[in-house]
Amino acid sequence: GYFLTQVTPLPNFTTEAPDHPLWHEVTLSASSSVDNHLPNELLSDQTTTRVMVPPANSNFGVISDLDDTVLQTHATSLLHMARLTLFHNARTRLPFAGVAEFYQALQRGPQGKGSNPIFYVSSSPWNLYDLLFEFLAFHGIPHGPLFLRDLGLRRDLLGSAGHHSHKLAQVEHLLGVYPTLPFILIGDSGQEDPEIYQEIVQRFPARIMAIYIRDVSLDKRDSEVDSIIEAVGKTNVTMVRVPDTVAAAEHAAQRGLIDPATIPAIEAGKRIDKAE
Repeated sequence: GYFLTQVTPLPNFTTEAPDHPLWHEVTLSASSSVDNHLPNELLSDQTTTRVMVPPANSNFGVISDLDDTVLQTHATSLLHMARLTLFHNARTRLPFAGVAEFYQALQRGPQGKGSNPIFYVSSSPWNLYDLLFEFLAFHGIPHGPLFLRDLGLRRDLLGSAGHHSHKLAQVEHLLGVYPTLPFILIGDSGQEDPEIYQEIVQRFPARIMAIYIRDVSLDKRDSEVDSIIEAVGKTNVTMVRVPDTVAAAEHAAQRGLIDPATIPAIEAGKRIDKAE
């Protein structure tokens, strides 16, 4: 199962130290005051996990979609998507070329030494958590909290309406949790990421540094996305529709979001991924 808990830091905890780590190990244990239905043998069990606390000197945060942005899913084709989900695992599913190196560069920031937090927001259900966690680790893509979707029979959780409301709510939540941190948003053109991110810009115009949209759709959809890009541009926020990871990385380097010295590694990562 999945549990929600609130972690209260110790009084001497600080994020101001220059060497403040991004991840911290914490120990969790079940409590009889939380659930008196647990067997006694489970009440003494403990486990360790990691909690992400962005350092005070983080340049920005990254909020990224997963399906057809990081992970090749073909979400616009239900048959193809079902085949990938049913017959592939974390080691056989493929990332988009160069994603690992690009996200590593974003995490390190413009000076190449940072610890910028990355969050993944997806409409995939929670029962895919293990697969997605292992996928990120196997392919060297920086780990970050996964915000997945509860599936049910409620009307607001079904179809595109559920996808839109889930992702919008999670992005707004992250902006609220880190009120002083600017963000980069990354998604794809296949579903509703451009529309969702446009709505975020309208609500939080001063919080978004750049938006990257991976082009995975047909020409008809391209014109719709380009109209959104034009509208977003009028708010002084740059949204870019990119054909591949290298194009996004080159733009990010020009904007001072990543170290330009990382571009060759991203290009090399793309070549390696293409060859596999």
